[in-house]
Amino acid sequence: MESDTSLPIITQGWEGAGRGLSSDLYNPCVLARAGAWLDRAAFNPQSLPDDLTFGIALAPPVVAGLIIFKLPAVEMLTIAFAFGISGHILAFLLWRRHIPRPQASPLLAAVIGVALVGAGARLAASIAIAALAVTLELVRARYIPAIRAQSGLFAYAIVAVVTRGAPFMYVNTVTGKAASDPIWIWHQYFGPQAALVFINPTTLYVGNVPGPVFATSLLAVAIAIAWLAYARRLSLVVLATFLLGALVPIYLYHWDALFHLDSGPTWFAAGLLLADRRTLPDSWAVRPVLGFAAGLLAVGLRVRGYGIEAAFFVVAGIQAASAAVAVINWGASLARERWQRNRRLRQREAQLRVVNSIPRAS
Repeated sequence: MESDTSLPIITQGWEGAGRGLSSDLYNPCVLARAGAWLDRAAFNPQSLPDDLTFGIALAPPVVAGLIIFKLPAVEMLTIAFAFGISGHILAFLLWRRHIPRPQASPLLAAVIGVALVGAGARLAASIAIAALAVTLELVRARYIPAIRAQSGLFAYAIVAVVTRGAPFMYVNTVTGKAASDPIWIWHQYFGPQAALVFINPTTLYVGNVPGPVFATSLLAVAIAIAWLAYARRLSLVVLATFLLGALVPIYLYHWDALFHLDSGPTWFAAGLLLADRRTLPDSWAVRPVLGFAAGLLAVGLRVRGYGIEAAFFVVAGIQAASAAVAVINWGASLARERWQRNRRLRQREAQLRVVNSIPRAS
């Protein structure tokens, strides 16, 4: 009986193809690199780049916004990604010969700016905020890197002031119709002293309420804050003093603490925008003061009828004041260095005149 010699050949061919396929899909270098990144993220997150760490923190609020607001959230996120990626490409083309290269985060700035916009706002508002956020971030990174501020928050505040509240258009997550945020409804229709019975705290916690697209869910914001704390990018002192400052008006006006603190936008502003160590001053004595003042104003201004936007404007104002101080210190240091350099030049010229005035020995 003759043996079939073609079978081993075919088997060898399939084995060779399988080895080639496995080498492409299961490259040891790729697996090792991915495993190293996962190991760093799980056990040593403080070693990750700042932008990557903050991007991971933004993932839960973004996912929650996509689930709650659906199509409007997808459109706004697409706009933010389009402008952010374009900003990264532009920065690479402009600064490819700069050593060291300025560190800019246009994608994060665009996403944060758009995250604070309501789902009922026109796409023109998101486009304006994303474009301005990318521009401010590129200018900051290139010319004034000493400024520690979130460009996306500045872009949101500027567009909101110029357009007189265009980003404040919120919608009911069930019907899709225009609706106001819970804080505004509480103040306008129930009064500051009213008992809070019109909304379920669990609904506030999940975030299924009118508000900023990627900031309504306190649950998602809490996950983001926990990640930043685990990665050692969060100032717990600022977060704790913010809570203390928020409790002051709640106690003085006898408000419902659960209702006023069960707010995703409030803690988005406190945890992701204010308590980020990259945007805080170096002085450990100043940080608690900033946190307490931010909490006091963010919640206290609600007695004047301001809604959840007050927290964003308060944090933007604090960062703007810190930026102004940084610019003044930077200008003063440049002026001092210039004065010292001119003084050394004058001393050198005076020494040269003295040397030239000495007659040469005959």
